[in-house]
Amino acid sequence: MDYKVAYISSNCNQTPTAADCNENNIIAYGAFNAILIYDPNWGSGGKVIDSLMGHTKRVNSVRWIRSCTDLVKNKSQELVSGSSDGSIKVWTFNGTSYSPLTVNHDDNLGVNLVDGYYTARELIICSAAIEDTTIRIWIRKENSAELCLMENIKFGTTVSSLCVGLRIWAAPENRLLIACALDDSTVRLLHQTSSENKWVTFATLTGHEDWVQGLDFTFDKGSGYTMLATSSQDNLIRIWRLHNETDVTLDAILAGHEGWVYSVHWHSEEMLLLSASIDKTLVIWHLDKSSGLWLEKVRLGEVGGNTLGFYGAFFNPLGHVVAYSYHGAFHIWSKNELDHWQPLPTVGGHSREVSDLAWEPKGMFVYSLGTDQTTRIHAPWQRDNRAVTWHEIGRPQIHGYDLNTLAVISRYKFASGADEKVIRIFEGPETFLQNIQSLGIIEKEEVSSFIPKGASVPSLGLSNKAVFSEDNLEDTLPIDKKNPYPEESHFKMEILTEPPTEENLLQNTLWPEIQKLYGHGYEIYSLAASSDGKYLASACKSTKPQHASIFIWNTANWQQVQQLASHNLTVVQMQFSPNACHLLSVSRDRRWSLFSRTSDNQFELKANCSKRSSIHTRIIWTCAWTHDSKYFATGSRDGKMVLWHQNSGKQPQDDLGCYENAMDPLEFPNQSVTALAFAPCNVSDGYLCAVGFESGTINLFIIDKQLAVCQMLHIPQSMAHHLTVRKLAFRPELGRAGHQCSKEVVLQLASAGADTLLRIFDILL
Repeated sequence: MDYKVAYISSNCNQTPTAADCNENNIIAYGAFNAILIYDPNWGSGGKVIDSLMGHTKRVNSVRWIRSCTDLVKNKSQELVSGSSDGSIKVWTFNGTSYSPLTVNHDDNLGVNLVDGYYTARELIICSAAIEDTTIRIWIRKENSAELCLMENIKFGTTVSSLCVGLRIWAAPENRLLIACALDDSTVRLLHQTSSENKWVTFATLTGHEDWVQGLDFTFDKGSGYTMLATSSQDNLIRIWRLHNETDVTLDAILAGHEGWVYSVHWHSEEMLLLSASIDKTLVIWHLDKSSGLWLEKVRLGEVGGNTLGFYGAFFNPLGHVVAYSYHGAFHIWSKNELDHWQPLPTVGGHSREVSDLAWEPKGMFVYSLGTDQTTRIHAPWQRDNRAVTWHEIGRPQIHGYDLNTLAVISRYKFASGADEKVIRIFEGPETFLQNIQSLGIIEKEEVSSFIPKGASVPSLGLSNKAVFSEDNLEDTLPIDKKNPYPEESHFKMEILTEPPTEENLLQNTLWPEIQKLYGHGYEIYSLAASSDGKYLASACKSTKPQHASIFIWNTANWQQVQQLASHNLTVVQMQFSPNACHLLSVSRDRRWSLFSRTSDNQFELKANCSKRSSIHTRIIWTCAWTHDSKYFATGSRDGKMVLWHQNSGKQPQDDLGCYENAMDPLEFPNQSVTALAFAPCNVSDGYLCAVGFESGTINLFIIDKQLAVCQMLHIPQSMAHHLTVRKLAFRPELGRAGHQCSKEVVLQLASAGADTLLRIFDILL
């Protein structure tokens, strides 16, 4: 048995230097405490091909190490990263993977900026700390693997200055320069003295009226001078011309943005400057030779939707514009033959913890939701017989509360629970159904003419309202006597031939909310739906037994049919058995409860465990059923996984009734079991069980007919998750989603983590 990573999904961190692109068009970006390596040219639409683990807190800055010479051996193969945990690492690609080298320093103050540059004989690494006021410079000599601290540079004598922008550049004759933006709105230019090799300030650039966070150098081949662009929170961009080591002049002031300008980036071949602003726009500036003025050439960006502008943008080697927004979503634009800029498919994901996930019943796509207040749909896509790539194809819910749990009721219907007392039910609109058919995700099927085209969110509301017209013009909106002035939305029906862009996801992929369910006294924490789609179970946060009841809802009329009392504290997770006859729940009170469906379609308590009989001594985080509904497993914070079954020959006693542990518990010392899942079929004549841990690792076991356990796979943190595994789910059918071969002996396992990552593994049986 082996595994491959089919999909890694996450957004970029919310800092101006969290992403960078090298000369091979490989993008590296920070995703919480990991670094993801993204190849936009892989397969049908690009793929995250690797994840680098080494930091324990948020990665604030990622830079590919650049060079002024082609003689450097590792050119475009090394990158440097800095994190809030104070660590700085240099990652070197060895042909198959990236190996880290830790840059040693005396303290662990958070690092907010890093940069690196090769000269002919050495590597220079520069960093700035968040809490410390010094810039540190390391050097690695040729043929050496060790980075040595070269110098600490401190600005100011009485008042310490914070560095908010940093860039290294090699001027003509291989003379290194460092531009450092301070919190007094000035930019200091540093170079090395020829006598002592000390870094000294040779110019202080003034003029900006707020922090300068964007810095970039280029060499103007026409004039023979080095140019520096600076962007500031005063909404302005300044271009400086470096004549020599003592003469720096202001060349231009560019005013075109209406908000903070976080980044600037020069084109590698042409005199073009790209700027990214929080005003939701990107601008490409060019020098008009006839007038000598810098003019706006192209303006790109986001229109409408729940967006807050851009943190960073850069040109890739193909001349495409790559940008990432405030919430970390990537955008890529390319110029076509008509000189028009067109958006391209890209990767995306959650920007905060992924709380829950679920496959649709036939396993063609995956639902996920998280504390970034969004619900997303991920699916495979293939173009022109290229390799299949996974993409986000829908964003049914953009909420105002952190989302905790979801339950898939049917293929196009799901329920979600958030940090509110309401359960919300969503159903797929016509636009989604037509698009997943157009993209080849599902086979063609007839779409009802009575369902909404899409959905939109009112300006002052939280509910997704159905939209029944394709253009959403005022004269096509339904007439409502109570509301004669219907609110306009940004929805526009589009049939796609490739995965939607971020702008499309925000505006055109919402699902209408068809029902709200009330009754819980606190925030919704757990949901589960029966396999036949007839029942929905819900539970909320609780510190008292009266609020720990499980509500059972009839999905035909959305009436509450039962309240199941058993637990004393929050029900953490629930799961219906595959045959829909039983409901299993686990709780903070260290107990599990089993409810069985009676002949009159009522649920009654059949078994539960007391603190004495539960085997678990800490909170039970997770539970799962085997595919034949004969066994269920529970996993807890004390590192135990226990398999339970019904012993028909046992005399009912205590709270357990006829149920008992089927074998000795599996114990994982110094671990916490946080997620469990069983495969949907027999594997090697046994049950395949996936176990996720608080450390981020995932283990796969086979439990045979004699209930002997054999570990088949261990997926380490570097390939699984870097923080807690929140949810595991096997694809309901054998084979890989998006592949036509029905004889594949492959199972797909989806995992959600607190590290913002959603992963899908191909388990090769």
